[in-house]
Order: sequence, then C-alpha cells, then structure tokens
Amino acid sequence: SIITKQMLTNMLGMAVYEVGLMVFLLVEYEWIPDLKAQPSDPLTGPKSRHYTMLFNIFVLLQVFNEYNARFLRGEWQIWRGLNQNPLFLMISIGTMVFQVTMVQFAAPILTHALKIHPQGLTVAQWTICIGFGAGTLVVQQILNRSRRVILFFITKNEDSGSPQELQAEARSPETTPE
Repeated sequence: SIITKQMLTNMLGMAVYEVGLMVFLLVEYEWIPDLKAQPSDPLTGPKSRHYTMLFNIFVLLQVFNEYNARFLRGEWQIWRGLNQNPLFLMISIGTMVFQVTMVQFAAPILTHALKIHPQGLTVAQWTICIGFGAGTLVVQQILNRSRRVILFFITKNEDSGSPQELQAEARSPETTPE
C-alpha cells in the first residue's frame, strides 16, 4: 500500500487534533482575550475577529504541519536537514509572511471579500494562534511515541517469534528514528 501504518497514524491523529481544536474554538471562545462580539458592525458581523482567528489558526496548523510531513516514518528530529532545503524554507516562510500580511495589514482591503476583521488580530490573539499552530509539532511527537509504545506491547504479548525477532520488528525502519 502507498500509505504506511505510520502515515495513517499521522493523518488520523492530525485530523482529530485539527478538527477537534477548530470545533472547540468555534464553540468555546469566551476565554480568548479581546474577542468581543460587535453586533452593530454591519460590515464584518458580530464575530468577525473570532472567525479571523479561526481562519488564522487553520492556516498556521497547516504551516507547522508541513514540518511534520517532511518525514514519514515517525522520526523525532523534524528539523534535520532543513538548512539543505531552501525551496521548502522559502515556501514555508513565504506562506507565513503572506498570512501575517493578509490578516494584519491587508485586512481593511480584504474585509469585504473574506470578512477578515478590519483591525486584524491583537498580540495576545496572535500568540494563541501560533501556540495552537505549533501544537501540531507536539501532537506529532505524541503520535510517534504512542505508536511505538503500542507496537512494543503488541509485539511483546505475541506468542510467536523469538525476543530478538520481536525487538527487530519493533525497531523496523517504519518506527525507528534516523
């Protein structure tokens, strides 16, 4: 199969994190600073800044997950070799610069088309957005560790095979960091 078990774990794990986070933030947003509904604003609507944050978090989730997607075998050192891939860095940094420009500086122009809040986001809101976006890096490491632990216990409890064979299987290239 073109999709390995580790890739499936990564995709499902990230989908659960990202969809769960977005649904949570869509419903539970009162704790976010400077997020007051402005019902009298006919241009952007009462939850414009809230929706701007959701849009921003979604994009940042994808930007940070690009770093996880560079390795497909559950490697730990996702930063390895980054300096040898200038095209990847240009795309990643360019996406981030474009996102900041669009949300912060082009917001008054894009308000009509995308309903982005005309004043952009506050520093506290940007910090929250970047924190949730960077959360994909942590979630990926948890997925990598969980898969290894589960694989270890599954292979440990199997009756077939010698301990050396089971250890070799648990350390197969699909699960071993390089």
